[in-house]
Amino acid sequence: MEAYGKKHGFAIIKKRLIRHEDGSIKHRSFGCEFGGRHQPRKQVDINNHRDRKSKRQQYAWNANFNCPQNSQIIGLTTFNNSHNHALFPDTEKYSSKYRCISDDVLKEVQFLTQHGNLPITTQRKLLKAKFPTISILDCDLANAIQKYKVKSDVTHDASHLLKTLMQQKSNDPGWFIEFQLDQENRLTRLFWMSPTQIALWLEYHDVILNDNTAKSNRYQMPLSLFLAVDNNTRSRLVAQALVSDETTESYKWILECTKNATMAEPLVFVTDADPAVDAAIVQVYETTYSIHCIFHIGENLPKNIKSKLSDQYERFIHDFYQCRNSLCEELFYERWSSLTEKYPSVKDYLMRALYPSRQAWARAFTSKIFTAGIQTTSRVEGYNNVIKRELTASSTLCDLASVLDARLENEMQ
Repeated sequence: MEAYGKKHGFAIIKKRLIRHEDGSIKHRSFGCEFGGRHQPRKQVDINNHRDRKSKRQQYAWNANFNCPQNSQIIGLTTFNNSHNHALFPDTEKYSSKYRCISDDVLKEVQFLTQHGNLPITTQRKLLKAKFPTISILDCDLANAIQKYKVKSDVTHDASHLLKTLMQQKSNDPGWFIEFQLDQENRLTRLFWMSPTQIALWLEYHDVILNDNTAKSNRYQMPLSLFLAVDNNTRSRLVAQALVSDETTESYKWILECTKNATMAEPLVFVTDADPAVDAAIVQVYETTYSIHCIFHIGENLPKNIKSKLSDQYERFIHDFYQCRNSLCEELFYERWSSLTEKYPSVKDYLMRALYPSRQAWARAFTSKIFTAGIQTTSRVEGYNNVIKRELTASSTLCDLASVLDARLENEMQ
């Protein structure tokens, strides 16, 4: 049957099997790999649905065979030779039934995965160079990589990370490590700075950027990164923290850790305008000037006012940024007053969400202080993207710490 399918351009799969009492085969049915009806596995929560297409097309081709007991004769009882999809002479090359990766290629994938921890994009390029005549589909390569990935020991993951950090502090007292556990002895907050990071903070704390990133570990703990800009305008990671939530109390705890570790507040602190962060800054950093990322402010504008302004939205954006870029306070206030009068439908949002924090985003105020030309948190966003290339939502805390250590070593070169 397999040879028949290859000859006629489709893949045949085994389906129903019935045996006699003595174990011999009584009935066997075969069908096309595109046969049958797709039965979606829908869940109650719509957010967990996987909206994917199925290759099943209710393909009618089938063949049924019967073999009576104590008989050597196999009879073909049903044969439907109709087709409802195209037949391909090279089906052996692309059908999931026949696709396989040769042993020498698998050994190479195993080596690249276990010893290099290389992503699929890099492995594809290396394999193409070494095996130019072999074609491997991305789905097959991804499955092979997953097969050979070194499974991390997730048992006591947090304790392993804490043990590693405390050992480093034992070897060098210059490390600063703080953590908190809940009533069930689970890690809820972790902050650490190496001696090198503390020295960098003290030298370049004129402007510090902060942002959180999600999906960096299997426990869904937000990762908070602090970046400074050195004298070569390079981004330097100066502190990191893991917390179980993004509340004002958690941010206060993180900021207090930075003060305890360095005894120095940032002169300018750039954030994404999160109200929880702003509340924490006021309570912890007494002398710090807060800057709000203008990119995040711009991202929030269409979400909150575009529906109210309709065809006036594009004109509003022009007027808003003209007001924001005013270099003197008098001109800013004049343009702001004109903005609220010209667009009364969004006046409430402007006065409630933006006006109280005007000194953190309007250039009439921020141009008077040293910001190293920074107006957004894009440096941290980019740093987050680099880190997340090496991590997944299932990474352990130890994996995360290892990636951060590798980045720090790379920065020091």
